[in-house]
Amino acid sequence: MTIDWLAGIGLICGAAVLVGCGRAGDHERRGDEAYGQGRYEEALEAYRIAVSRDPDARVWAKAGAAALRTGNLDLASNAYLRLAAEDPTRSEEAAEGLESVARAADRAKDGKRLEAAIIGLGMIAPNRSIGRYALAVVRRPGAEANDLVGVLPAAIAAAPDAETVDSLLAVYAAALLETSGCDLALPLFQAAVRRSRNPPLRARAENGVAECSLVQGLRAEAAGKSEDAALWFAAAIRVDSATAVGRRALVGYGDARLRLGDTLTGALAYQAVVADRVQSDSTTQMAQDRLEELRARAPDNVPYTILR
Repeated sequence: MTIDWLAGIGLICGAAVLVGCGRAGDHERRGDEAYGQGRYEEALEAYRIAVSRDPDARVWAKAGAAALRTGNLDLASNAYLRLAAEDPTRSEEAAEGLESVARAADRAKDGKRLEAAIIGLGMIAPNRSIGRYALAVVRRPGAEANDLVGVLPAAIAAAPDAETVDSLLAVYAAALLETSGCDLALPLFQAAVRRSRNPPLRARAENGVAECSLVQGLRAEAAGKSEDAALWFAAAIRVDSATAVGRRALVGYGDARLRLGDTLTGALAYQAVVADRVQSDSTTQMAQDRLEELRARAPDNVPYTILR
């Protein structure tokens, strides 16, 4: 009797396991039936339950298609990304799905979902042509620098004219400055300055050159490379010595010239900052402090008028 009782328990447990294992498949089959009859919302719900219990790539592909049919572009993008993650051999299929999402978002003028789809495409199919959609993402107000960096090369490649290329170069440089620093951004700012004939655009690119030149000068100064620092600071000053960046570069230039033994030029750089009566800030105080130090140890061959 004990053996019969144990056997009964075993049969019950086995049946429970079979039922539990079949649940995801049941929902997938219901989803397939609903999808085949055009009931896409119902199909999507069934597929969502199925992948929550068994996240198989096959079901993710079906969920993506159903989500696309219902216009749920967020879920569609996520489903196709999960498809590629669960089965990398189906990355091309996932990329096709994401491109379908991008087309739907573009038609609906839904910049946020378009951006999500394009970023996803860049992740799973970096060599795929996305230029047309990348341009739409770049032109969307409020796009984040991190997102722009991923799509701007494609947008530049698809730009319809030279003026758009120049504008996108400046945007790309600014995005790189914010996310990666001046090593990558400076060459693009310089290219935009060389290429652009649009005064406002050229001015923005020149400001980028000045900012990066100051950063590089400070970096060279910290490394004890005074000659390199002086050259970088001079590049920033040439753009505009009256801006906050230009005035800080003047102080840096003065410091570099002093280290190179050129006291006179250093003093003149500090004096140029102090002479600006309109702006009085920490940079002015920095220059004044350096002039005071020079006065305290000025040799007889440095005219006092330079150190005033």
